[in-house]
Amino acid sequence: MSMTRRHLPRPAAFAAAALLAAAVGAAWAEVPPEVRAKAAGIFAALEKIEAEAGRTTPARAVPPSTAPQPGARSLTFSEEELNAYAACRLEGEPYLKTAVLKLLAGNRIEGRLTIDLGKPQASGLVAQKQDLLFAASVETKDGKIRVDMDSLYLGTQAISPAFIDIVIGVVSRLQGVEPTSLKDWYDLPPGVLRLESRPGQVVVIY
Repeated sequence: MSMTRRHLPRPAAFAAAALLAAAVGAAWAEVPPEVRAKAAGIFAALEKIEAEAGRTTPARAVPPSTAPQPGARSLTFSEEELNAYAACRLEGEPYLKTAVLKLLAGNRIEGRLTIDLGKPQASGLVAQKQDLLFAASVETKDGKIRVDMDSLYLGTQAISPAFIDIVIGVVSRLQGVEPTSLKDWYDLPPGVLRLESRPGQVVVIY
């Protein structure tokens, strides 16, 4: 999903991976064509929603009498489609290799993220590959989203979500950008107003 202003946060692991990996480089695998095909519906829908949201000139504007009201339309995608979309979005990430999300009722998600540091660490203290497991609730409104982490594990080691905020702050300062927090509100793709989760499905409301 393309973002403007503040970006939608990747669930915690990206910042943790940046801290663990420091300056280590890693190659990434190309997304298979069959995975791209499963994600195509989401990409096409987001492009259409963004295009419609950008129709602001009088020549292209839809007459008020026929224009759907914001929030009156929705599209539903499967968990499989969302995971395929996530795989495409992760292509090129140097440390985060895979993301498997489980969609639950009541705007709750669980997930497993695989971090690959690219080569064995000389100290032997940090494994080359790590799984980050998390459970979270998601709140969306007025085109913005906020993620509230309930639990977070790096392998079998529990991590405090507050620690991730510290990591994000350190990485942000190293990169010279404004520090953010997991508790901040972030922009959804243009035109998308809310998201709702059902068991195995995500509903995009626009």
